Formats: sequence, C-alpha cells, structure tokens
Amino acid sequence: MNFVAKTDIGALRERNEDSYFVDDENRLFAIADGMSGHARGDIASRLALQVFEEWVAETPNPASDLGPIKRLEILQNLAIEANRRVYAMGQDSHQYHRMGTTLTAGFVTPSYLAYVHVGDSRLYVLHNDILTQVTIDDSLVQKMVDKGEITPEEGRVHAKRNIITQAIGLAEEVSPTTDVCPLSAGDIVLACTDGLHDLITDDTETRDIISSASTLEEASENLINKALAYGGTDNVTVLLTSVD
Repeated sequence: MNFVAKTDIGALRERNEDSYFVDDENRLFAIADGMSGHARGDIASRLALQVFEEWVAETPNPASDLGPIKRLEILQNLAIEANRRVYAMGQDSHQYHRMGTTLTAGFVTPSYLAYVHVGDSRLYVLHNDILTQVTIDDSLVQKMVDKGEITPEEGRVHAKRNIITQAIGLAEEVSPTTDVCPLSAGDIVLACTDGLHDLITDDTETRDIISSASTLEEASENLINKALAYGGTDNVTVLLTSVD
C-alpha cells in the first residue's frame, strides 16, 4: 500500500496554499488547505502538517501494532497541537493574524481507516465501484443541508459552499471530528481539497475517473486535469491509496 499524492496551483491563484504529507511506513497521510481569505494560508497549512512530520520523526518504530482507539487519540492530539501552533503564530504576528487551514488526516490499515477532520477537505472510499464520502464538511452549506433547507445536490453547487464553520488556527480551541471507517481489500481511499470536489461536483464522475485509470498515478493526474479543465479556480490536491 503506497500513497500517490499530487497538487497543482490551479489556473487563477498566485500561490499554492495546499499542503500534503505522507509516511508510507506508518501508513499515515495528511492534507491541508490554507484559507486564501486569511493571511498566508500557505504558511498555516505547512505549519499544521509539520506537527505530523515531527510525530513521525519522534516515533522510533512504525505504528503497525496500534489499535484504532490509540490511532484516533494520536490523530486528535496532533490536530489539537496543529491548531495551537497556527493560532499562536497568528496571535504573535500581525502578518499572520487570522490565518487558518483545513486539516484531514488518517491512518490507513488493511481493515480500517482512522481519521481526523476539520474544515471542508474530504475523504472518500471507493468500495465495490461505489464512491462514498466519509467526512462531513464543517461548512455553512452542510448546516443548511442538515436542516433540510437545501438538498445535498444543491449544496454541491451553492454559492456559499466555501464558507467553513471551523478551521485549524482561527480560534484558541478546535473540535476535530475523529472516526473509523471499515476497509476491505481492493478499496481505494481518496483525500482531496475543495479544489477537486468543488469542480468535479458529480461523485459518479470522480468514481469513473479513478476506476478507469490503470494506476493510481494515472488516476491522480486525470482527477487534477479534470479539475483544471473545469476552470481550475482553486489549488487542487489529490491523495490516493489502495488497500491490498
């Protein structure tokens, strides 16, 4: 099980504020989408993922013997520490005031995905040719969907779909979502920023792009190229891995 990750600045942005981190040995990944509406989202996303890099560097042996509860505890603690660091830098420097980032990270094992999630980057699992969104966006539009004010389909193209309700670094405290999703041999895990799912709004199309590719490398390239073909209005990051 190896990760394939790609990022692209897109067609309109001056810098790429997305970041990603993968550690094949621990089967750990993380993606972060810095918020362009706040100061230096690129700094925020890199600072958040630095916490994961440090954890790997400080962990002497691969975390293969950890159970799901311990993995979730690790992920939650890392997310909280990422929030502390990004928030502290924003408080200490006017240049970085109110910077923030999404964060979606997880451990992939042969039988489950343990993940932590803040913001509107997403996790999907492709199982038996069905692509299922695993995470729930921390967003204004998701709240509208939950209240029955709009349908999920309307939410995918809603003008306010980019307004998120929490992010790493915007407040002194954050409430990450953690959970476990079962996996089976042959499943494919997709993690992506909104530069992908805001442009490829039909999950069936995303599924078909992944399923029709001969390799995960090809699938990741085709997903990014499709997002660019639809306008490339944002940075786009795609991370894929398959379960043996």
